[in-house]
Amino acid sequence: MTRFRDKLSLSAILSRISLPSTPSARTGLSLAVRGLLIAAAVTIVALSSTLLYTIFYKLYVPQLLHQAPVYLQYPASSAENTTAIVNFVPASDYKFLSTSQAYSVSVDLHVPTSETNRRMGNFMVILELQNRYGKAVHQSARPSILPYQSPAVQIMQTFVRAIPLALGISQESTHLHIPLIETVYDKHFSPITNACIVLTKPIEVYQAYITIRARFSGLRYWMYYWKIPTALAFIVAGASWQLLLTAVAWSVLEPYVSRSRRLHADMLPSASDTSLASRASQQSPHSQPSSMPGSPLVRALSFFDQQSVPSDDEFDEQNVPDNSGLEQLLSAPTRSSSSRASLRRRTSGLSLGVRKPS
Repeated sequence: MTRFRDKLSLSAILSRISLPSTPSARTGLSLAVRGLLIAAAVTIVALSSTLLYTIFYKLYVPQLLHQAPVYLQYPASSAENTTAIVNFVPASDYKFLSTSQAYSVSVDLHVPTSETNRRMGNFMVILELQNRYGKAVHQSARPSILPYQSPAVQIMQTFVRAIPLALGISQESTHLHIPLIETVYDKHFSPITNACIVLTKPIEVYQAYITIRARFSGLRYWMYYWKIPTALAFIVAGASWQLLLTAVAWSVLEPYVSRSRRLHADMLPSASDTSLASRASQQSPHSQPSSMPGSPLVRALSFFDQQSVPSDDEFDEQNVPDNSGLEQLLSAPTRSSSSRASLRRRTSGLSLGVRKPS
């Protein structure tokens, strides 16, 4: 009699219900999985920000220097000018300068300090920047001359540099840097592809180069000359914006995802619940087989509704049905808070109909 009351008492039913304890009941994800997701999101954001800054740098910052050798063509007559044509690009319709960037153009001459060059005196260097059709887009002309040295200075320099000159390590030469254009912008519909260089006197030259140098200013100046600080600032700013947008999107979508997961978990019973229900139906002779879906708590309540409690006169402890299957059902852990709430509502004020013996 006492054992049957303990089995059927409401306190015993509630004591056998094991409430699930999850680290994150709101999202349904464990802390470890959430940490992995956050780490993966931060890594992807950092890599994407770095890639975006690299692409932006390549597109926004043009090449600093464009240098090409100049091969002067000396005429047969000294009365004619020395000229050279320089092709900056392999194809005539190729554009290699940025239209929104300012450039400076200069010519460098490596000339010997010979008496012939000293007697030449001043000479003019004429530059024409041409498009693919050979039409002059920009023109400039600047004078130049070898630096003057007195005979005494020449003798002293020759004496000091006697050994390097004898060994061929040094040469009696000088470099002439001739700036021709300080600021020039390329035109979109008539891009620069060629350069024509003219020397008004047949000066002796070892080597000659033409250099087109970009004059960076503003953001391009910082991005080129201060690469690391600017890159870090852009990457951190881009990653912050991406993380902010990701957090906003997650906060908006998380309630819908959690709700759909809870509904799916409530509608589909687990395999353990099905096995426990089948075992209880086989072991209890008074219970009827039921295919009603739901949690173990709902099936337990249905089990109590179907039980007939005997009276005091007819009560016989030997006729008490074996409730081991019911104990297994009650000991099964619930999966959702909705099942526990349903049980409390169903069992509040529940009277099992067991009367105390007189």
